[in-house]
Amino acid sequence: MKETDQLAALLPAQTILYAERMSMPYLGYHLLRETLTNALLGESESPILYWLGKEMGRKIRITAETGIIHPFMRLGLGQLDLVESSEQGITYKLSHSIYQYQSPERLSRTLSLEAGIIAGALESWKQTEVVAQLEIDGSSMIRIIARSKK
Repeated sequence: MKETDQLAALLPAQTILYAERMSMPYLGYHLLRETLTNALLGESESPILYWLGKEMGRKIRITAETGIIHPFMRLGLGQLDLVESSEQGITYKLSHSIYQYQSPERLSRTLSLEAGIIAGALESWKQTEVVAQLEIDGSSMIRIIARSKK
């Protein structure tokens, strides 16, 4: 049985194959995330990015708490590590070398996309509504806590 690429619902297969072979500077991507989303979305940036992330995350098929880790790396969203999984929720640690150059206030807005992606992927897997919350302690300790909404 041929395994389907987890990102196939987000991008055409040929685009994925080509993009993963490219070696491009990160600056353009960072410019889009920092400047354009802030300019276009303003004060609504965080909730809109969270909503968009949930929509994207629902399309990433996972079968375990760790299933979202590899897609995060492939998309350049950072290093995601599972910290804890319990009845109360699932906690991930998120890190990226660019975070040290951003203020905690800015991270709390832009990383709503990543929180939404996690919530959406877990929601599809668990077949129940999931909410994800960011906890930011400086630029080196970023946690995303996902809980089923009851």
